Amino acid sequence: MPDLHQSVALLRHPQQLENLWLTYWHAGRNFYDFVWTERLENESSRESLDREIAWLLNLRQSKDYIISSMARLHMEIPSETSTSDTGSTVEFYVVDLYGKLGMASVELNRNLRWLTSEEVLSGQTTDRLNVNPWLVKILTRADVIARHTR
Repeated sequence: MPDLHQSVALLRHPQQLENLWLTYWHAGRNFYDFVWTERLENESSRESLDREIAWLLNLRQSKDYIISSMARLHMEIPSETSTSDTGSTVEFYVVDLYGKLGMASVELNRNLRWLTSEEVLSGQTTDRLNVNPWLVKILTRADVIARHTR
């Protein structure tokens, strides 16, 4: 039974769905990251992600964005050590912004940036800033973001 339950927000750009993804600058670790979280004891994976999006991106729950009711993918990852039976579960939820205030809030926040699928999956932005290596690894493994060629 997995002992770690994580949820990842696939926050899509309103006009360029599946090609631009909202990230935030994680100043303590010097990389761009998606919103993701570990589930607390008495909440669902979706509820934990809802809480984290509102807090981290300073968006209003149920007013500025909507989270899909079902995960796009539920993935179980076995432990990387041979001595452990535990592992982790990662669920990916599509999240869409809506409303003028939500989009304006995102556009005004200098810590947020839209990255292309290529930037996310390559682990580096066009101006050579890093993307969270764990995120790149898990997104590549899950294959929930398609590479787009120009």
